[in-house]
Amino acid sequence: MNYYNVIGLLNTSMAAIFCIALLTIWRNNRALKYIRVLGLSYGIRSLCFGIFYFAFSLENPALRYSANIFLLFAIMLLSIGLSNRRLRQPRYGALLAIAAATLGPLYYYQFIEPNLLARVIILNSGLALLSLLMLWDVARTPRHSPVEQVLLGLLLVSCAGYLLRPLFLIASGAAGERFEDSYWLVVSISDALICAMTAVGVLAVIASDVMDEIKTEALIDTLSGLFNRRGFEPRALGALAKRTAGNPPAMILADLDHFKSINDLFGHSGGDLIIRRFSEVLKQKAPGDAITARLGGEEFAVMLPSNASASAYQLAEEIRTAFKQIAFDTVAGEAHPTASFGVAIAREDEGLPSLIERADHALYRAKGNGRDRVNLAE
Repeated sequence: MNYYNVIGLLNTSMAAIFCIALLTIWRNNRALKYIRVLGLSYGIRSLCFGIFYFAFSLENPALRYSANIFLLFAIMLLSIGLSNRRLRQPRYGALLAIAAATLGPLYYYQFIEPNLLARVIILNSGLALLSLLMLWDVARTPRHSPVEQVLLGLLLVSCAGYLLRPLFLIASGAAGERFEDSYWLVVSISDALICAMTAVGVLAVIASDVMDEIKTEALIDTLSGLFNRRGFEPRALGALAKRTAGNPPAMILADLDHFKSINDLFGHSGGDLIIRRFSEVLKQKAPGDAITARLGGEEFAVMLPSNASASAYQLAEEIRTAFKQIAFDTVAGEAHPTASFGVAIAREDEGLPSLIERADHALYRAKGNGRDRVNLAE
């Protein structure tokens, strides 16, 4: 077996291992859907080098051309996956244009007027353009984490590798069969390095995203989709720290009325449904910069920043009215779910525990006065 066959098998195996690793990570983190696309990219890359192996063994031009198609497709999937990670629309038009501009001339110099040097220049130029597109998409992110900076550097090295490969072969002065052998050696070694380097960058980014996902899950209440107490309190403290003179933030505490009776009548599934409905109303009615949370059980909180505190009482009334209307249609029978609210405007230099306590006292008075009402703290 020739040395380039061994290297070809190594590339195939390496890409397959990365594919399996990425798909395994995605299987355990299905919320990060872009990982699946990246895994498919490495799967296609493995298939590409498997075809290359047989193309060189059988000296089949059609297989070589097919392998180049799959190689371009693999890099396109890598670009699409990185765009999906940032929730951006992939540049399908640019990707297809680069693929068409590469595959057309490749076909001509593969079957009509065979010319290996021309194919080398065309293919690597196409791969470099796809890498530049990925580089641009990653670079235009407003702020880069350290792992994203690593990925940027590795993509830049990959792009440089594609551009330097034709120049290296031209400078070598090889010709004929020796030129082809040299090209396959350079492609095999450089692509193994590019594959490994890109995978390292991709895996580092994924590891960072998975850690962020774990941190987010620790701060989010899974039933309501709102912050839990651990996620709420640091953000509420931050809102208090940003208060301005004469324009204080405000705290709204809410409690679902007779929630135990609802659980007794409809079971925990009915109670969970009411909690989700109330959470949906909070998300719809609260301003975008408000901090909303489920503090536990049937107790909820909304922290309004300074620029929205003047409308805190009105907002609580809107939430109360909207929930009463939607809850009536949620459960049938004798239950009529409602909510009570306590509103407190932060005093000068008041801390979070004191603000929550005053809002809680106002909520307690709303409960004592008949429930289904809003009470403003003194």
